[in-house]
Amino acid sequence: MTKANRYDTVVLLEPIGVFQKGEKGAVIEVYTTPYEAYDVEIVTDEGKTKGMVEGVHPEQIDVPGRVRFTSIRVEADGACAIVRFSDGTEVMVSGER
Repeated sequence: MTKANRYDTVVLLEPIGVFQKGEKGAVIEVYTTPYEAYDVEIVTDEGKTKGMVEGVHPEQIDVPGRVRFTSIRVEADGACAIVRFSDGTEVMVSGER
């Protein structure tokens, strides 16, 4: 179970109220007292708000893996660079003259 932070994208792991398992949303508030819980704004794939769920427990949501920039290697001639990400993706970037 990954701890969610404010503004993280999350996926429901079970139906909650009128929302179905698999629906996506954004954490809009994080509570730690008396227990960890979240308020989540559920959205469509187009980003339109469908509604809000309050008091969601951590085991009811998944925080999809985060991909982070890990390194960049610029070629000796400076014509291109290899950018690497935490999921193993590599992208070659070249400049135009």
